[in-house]
Amino acid sequence: MKVSYSSRSETHLELDQPFAVWNGERVKIDWTPSLHAESYKYLVKCDRIWLANSIHERGLRHEYKIAGKGTPLVVYDHNPGSTPQEKHYPSSGIVLGITAVEEQRPGQIPRLKLYDSFDPQVVRSAASHDPIAANYTATLAALYSRSGKVAGSSFSSFIRPDNPRFATGIYLIHPYDPNKIPILFIHGLLSSPISWQNLTNDLCSDPKILEHYQPWFFLYPTGQPILESAAQLREDLLTIQRLFDPSGQAIASHHVVIIAHSMGGLLGHTLVSDSGDALWNVLANRPLNSLALTADEKALILEYLFFRHQPAIDRVIFLAVPHRGSWLAGGIVGGLGNQLIRHSRGPAQLLKELATQYPGILNPYFARVNTRGGPTSLFSLAPNPLSDRLADLPIKVPFHSIIGHLGGDGRPGGSDGVVAYKSSHLDGAASEKIVSAGHDLIAHPETVAEIKRILEENISTSSRKKRL
Repeated sequence: MKVSYSSRSETHLELDQPFAVWNGERVKIDWTPSLHAESYKYLVKCDRIWLANSIHERGLRHEYKIAGKGTPLVVYDHNPGSTPQEKHYPSSGIVLGITAVEEQRPGQIPRLKLYDSFDPQVVRSAASHDPIAANYTATLAALYSRSGKVAGSSFSSFIRPDNPRFATGIYLIHPYDPNKIPILFIHGLLSSPISWQNLTNDLCSDPKILEHYQPWFFLYPTGQPILESAAQLREDLLTIQRLFDPSGQAIASHHVVIIAHSMGGLLGHTLVSDSGDALWNVLANRPLNSLALTADEKALILEYLFFRHQPAIDRVIFLAVPHRGSWLAGGIVGGLGNQLIRHSRGPAQLLKELATQYPGILNPYFARVNTRGGPTSLFSLAPNPLSDRLADLPIKVPFHSIIGHLGGDGRPGGSDGVVAYKSSHLDGAASEKIVSAGHDLIAHPETVAEIKRILEENISTSSRKKRL
């Protein structure tokens, strides 16, 4: 993603004072209710402000903006990372899209009304006779242009999962909005949240989605075992909801939609299913409560292998997910990858200690994994008994599958080039869409259209839940 600015694109509007100079005249700053407190604190101390329509970007496929009254602005502020909340915003800085609307008042100083471009009031105005201008793509472009280090970290986090460049966790790219439903995006192998940039931008073309949803992203080192990443995901979702909404009353604490690509879908599955002892029984041939384990060992097992669905999740959209593994991860490519990865210490040590204390306890597959240094994401992605059992766990919410295919009709025997149809397919889906694309189908037009359809369907379902 590259962004260029013209020589006159920057404006020096002072937002930390009650009055400012705008278009050569003195104006009174008016903060409209669309700007929540979470946005206000970054606006008043911002580092730079640009005229959004003067920003030129290369990297996003489409441009989305609203023509109307006012001037769209892109505001940048560094992220000091000094509060727990700020640790969930990009370390590269906080970027906001606002619109400044000058309002003349006879005999008085003009008022400059500031709106959050992503607020429902602005979004709904697009269909009115008096729309408020907005430029959504410019805001995202300014954000993603500063995120190159995140994209570049995906390989190092894959081969050194115990020492990722960026902290594992859920990140927000817009200030937290208690009244919007989070879409929690979970990326796949050798990837990062940057993989979602075109889809995130394309969703801005749908006013209903802009009005009702906010994007959240889970970032994790993709070389570590899937169940370790999944445990971190479950913990961080609860943490961020409690952090931003201590009272637990916000819509964002009770309604979440998961969109997960490839390996990310395996993590997402653990958010919407109950494991019981099903996964443990695949790993080991003795009941957990019959073992004399240390408190730390037992806590790790319970954290990874035992979980319950999270009731805040409304539905899941799986994109090209290898529910039953991919032979590519178990073949030559997977073998080379496993040699590169520095094995995650916690799970590797746990397997080793189980095998040492209780010879013969491990399933033969995991006994072999143990002799090779312990589990990695690639061992988890290769067809194996644990992924089969995870795929069989009933999903407690409506779920949708979007599956790519290369040639043919994508049905049994088909593949997206990485994952076979029979691995991506799950019985019981509310819908299954076959897309004429390979494994990297995230921003394919058919994928985008299907996601929009599902998200709009979810709005009406969530509204019915709130009335109940």
